[in-house]
Amino acid sequence: MKLFKNIFDKIDPHFQQGGRFEKMYPAYDAFKTMAFVPDHTSTSGAHIRDSIDLKRTMITVVIALLPALFFGMWNIGNLHFNAIGETSTLWESFSFGAIKMLPMILVSYGVGLGVEFAFAISRGHQVNEGYLVTGLLIPMIMPITTPLWMIAVSVIFAVIIGKEVFGGTGMNILNPALTARAFLFFAYPSSMSGDSVWINTITEKGQKLVDGFSGATPLADYYSLSVEKAKLAKAIVEDKSTNIIEGIDKKIVEIQDRLPELSD
Repeated sequence: MKLFKNIFDKIDPHFQQGGRFEKMYPAYDAFKTMAFVPDHTSTSGAHIRDSIDLKRTMITVVIALLPALFFGMWNIGNLHFNAIGETSTLWESFSFGAIKMLPMILVSYGVGLGVEFAFAISRGHQVNEGYLVTGLLIPMIMPITTPLWMIAVSVIFAVIIGKEVFGGTGMNILNPALTARAFLFFAYPSSMSGDSVWINTITEKGQKLVDGFSGATPLADYYSLSVEKAKLAKAIVEDKSTNIIEGIDKKIVEIQDRLPELSD
């Protein structure tokens, strides 16, 4: 880490006021504070004056979102394999979902942070780290069949109209992630509505979708299975008891037949 610290210290004067890359300072500051804690604190207002900046606060929210993200990846694969009528392991379902989700996440972060950096440089203020959370929320609430270009367009609309026009993070009255979802819903309703958009039905060579199936619910199956087991158990008991009674009757008849012989 000391090597990177020396590199930042060496190029720092070029991004400060009067340097060759003065206008690029917001972008430089974003990368520097991502690698190292800020060397400045809040100077006014009701703030805790320590090194924990908004970027590190937002990272805790991203970590909190990971369980939901991982479950969603597994569910995408699970629904896909059910749709084509195949069984899958936990890892196969998760891998399929991860392959479909990662490009959406990369596009969301790439486009969104690009817009954030552009606005920060043009305004000359620091990059707002609030998009670290928004960039993950947007692909998580989009249908898995959403084309990547639609995600890019919705991200641009959400960041500009949903946040930057109000002044950036903390001053926006709209939720950027929901703004992106609403934009696509009204702009491209056919790609955002219905049941099929939430299930990846794109098949590989040799695969086919299940035409359809019907049946009882799992609870109904369990109930019917219990009833059948009860009927089977009853039949076995009745059969055994009948055999026992028949056996006793036969023994009684044999004894009655042999009584005259025993009396002689």
